Amino acid sequence: MEIWFFGFIIVIVGFSLLYYGYIEKKKYEYKGKELELEQKKLDLRMKELEHSSINKESVEK
Repeated sequence: MEIWFFGFIIVIVGFSLLYYGYIEKKKYEYKGKELELEQKKLDLRMKELEHSSINKESVEK
């Protein structure tokens, strides 16, 4: 009787750890996508600034 009880506890703990790992993986992937989008925004902003500075230089000539 005790072996079934401990087996059941082990299975429950195993599933909860799998679920916790799954949730943490999703959080990590979400943060990665946020950082990726932020980097793209910064890259676009840098290109805009470079483009505007190039246009100002060509107008001054």
